Amino acid sequence: MGVKIILFIVIVGGIIFFVFAAPKFFKDYDLKKGLNATSTEKIISSAQEAKIKAAPSAQSSIAISSEKKEIPDSRIPSGFAREQLSPFFEKIRIASASFSAGYNKPSTIRLYSRLESGDLPIDITGWRLKSNRYEFIISKAVEIYKPSGTNEEKNVILSSNNYVNIYSTTSAINKNLRLNKCMGYLENSFDFNPTLPQSCPMVYRSRYEIAYLSGQCQTYLFSLGGCKPVDVAFYNSLLTGTSEGNVCRAFLNTVGTYGNCFEKYSQDKDFLSTEWRLWVNIDILDSQHDRLDLFDNNGLLVSDYVY
Repeated sequence: MGVKIILFIVIVGGIIFFVFAAPKFFKDYDLKKGLNATSTEKIISSAQEAKIKAAPSAQSSIAISSEKKEIPDSRIPSGFAREQLSPFFEKIRIASASFSAGYNKPSTIRLYSRLESGDLPIDITGWRLKSNRYEFIISKAVEIYKPSGTNEEKNVILSSNNYVNIYSTTSAINKNLRLNKCMGYLENSFDFNPTLPQSCPMVYRSRYEIAYLSGQCQTYLFSLGGCKPVDVAFYNSLLTGTSEGNVCRAFLNTVGTYGNCFEKYSQDKDFLSTEWRLWVNIDILDSQHDRLDLFDNNGLLVSDYVY
């Protein structure tokens, strides 16, 4: 009799447990994997489920970010619709335009790159710059001008805070250029218009580099600023056949030219300037007032300028 009672209690208890525990059991049970589903797989499934639930908030942040970059109607230039604006709108800007009526003095248009953090450099070769009267296409340029070689012109690719000065005259070397810290030495061989910056580095990196030279030789080297070539008269005045004269002359043979400067400084991180110079041999500016529009390769507006 006691055994029957115990058996009855066990059966009733099992039924009650099944009724209350079954829903949770079947919820966690992987019907596809059957009895092989492990507790680890259940944890992964739960993590994926949590990730899916979190997704909407991530999408919201992207939408908010895009909304912040929306161009206000007030910044859309007159005569253009939003659909006519380039993806590069105002990343490259027409900073200034200056007409020149002076003899052999070029009119100048300056572009300026203002990129945001994370923006890639922008290739402006092939873009069109148009005034009320004329227009031209932005061409290529030599980025690193080498003392020897063909110096092939390539696309003009601007990083942030780069300047492009565009002149209405022709280049003295028939090439467009990106300036560098040695470029002023070229002015000793060519007549650039406008003149290249005369801000070349010293012919020595450290005083210790020339400390072995005679006092006369060092004094002369201190005067060689501003991209100056070696003075032939001084070079010839050095006493030939003397140790001091020969040593000084040997050092002077390594300085005072673009090639010498390039060899010494071209590996510096700051060797290249932020300035590019293009000569287009056409003056598109009106002498009094004008409007300039810059278009990308797809004909979409990048910048405008009115003066």
